[in-house]
Amino acid sequence: MIKTWIIPLVAAVGLSGCVSTNTFFPDPLREDLTYNWRVVDVQATVPRTLTTSDANGQMPDVDIIWREDGPGDVYAQVETIMEEAMAQAATRFNPGIKGNRPVILRTEQIQFHSLTERARSNIGGIHNIDFILTVVDANTGELLAGPATIEADVTAYGGARAEAAVAVGQTMRVRIIQRVSDVIATYLGIAGERAVERGKIVEIGR
Repeated sequence: MIKTWIIPLVAAVGLSGCVSTNTFFPDPLREDLTYNWRVVDVQATVPRTLTTSDANGQMPDVDIIWREDGPGDVYAQVETIMEEAMAQAATRFNPGIKGNRPVILRTEQIQFHSLTERARSNIGGIHNIDFILTVVDANTGELLAGPATIEADVTAYGGARAEAAVAVGQTMRVRIIQRVSDVIATYLGIAGERAVERGKIVEIGR
């Protein structure tokens, strides 16, 4: 009885490999630097030079894998997700302080490797989300922070666990946006209780 599930599991582990779920970012910005900021725009760029694929393998070796939004321009879909994450992070600036300095948050994607349908249906993996974040003055274009290379990976559920998460509204998109938002807010020094720690956890993934 034991062998019937050990063998497939070993095969799956061998196919995917053990890698790290990384959460890395430079030292958080000082509050005395950011308290006067007021985010007026968020701009995400996903370079069209990044590779992608429609292949339904366990772990395609490309830069971008994103399937939950369905067929379409995957680069534009990822840009929308990143802009939603930045906008969500920006809401954590102290609402009692009306910042006098309008700023723009910008990201440039390095990697956005989520799950294929095949990986989602079985063991899951890791949403590898890597990007460069900058903050600029909206009026002058002056660089105020960054460029900061950020890794905001998320454990990617598979099988029954993925179905259970979706049933309570925790889709891949929701979980990715929340994690990226938390990490960006932590770097900006405005995360509060949702601040995240830098580090890595070894899991199954790309």
